[in-house]
Amino acid sequence: MTYSPALIASAAHQLQRVFESEHQLPTQESDLIQEVAHMVLYLLRHNLNQLLNILYRIDVDERNVKRAMLAASEEEVAENIARLIVERELLKAQIRFRYSQN
Repeated sequence: MTYSPALIASAAHQLQRVFESEHQLPTQESDLIQEVAHMVLYLLRHNLNQLLNILYRIDVDERNVKRAMLAASEEEVAENIARLIVERELLKAQIRFRYSQN
């Protein structure tokens, strides 16, 4: 699905807050997924509890996370989870935008 730049920017801003990142996240969807994958990989290796808390707060479906964690390498797991996170934040941004129009 193709998202507008405004929706991607909104999702990126929200993810920057969730991950407590000091630098601004990219506003291109593929770049955003890669940047989130780096943060997820770091948390997978160093602070799994914090990653699980973030996934809970963002409300990523647990079954999808379990499926994503079946990948062969940590890097693939991180990228799969990053995709789930970005997709969820884009959906939430879409909903916020839709209801702000009414």
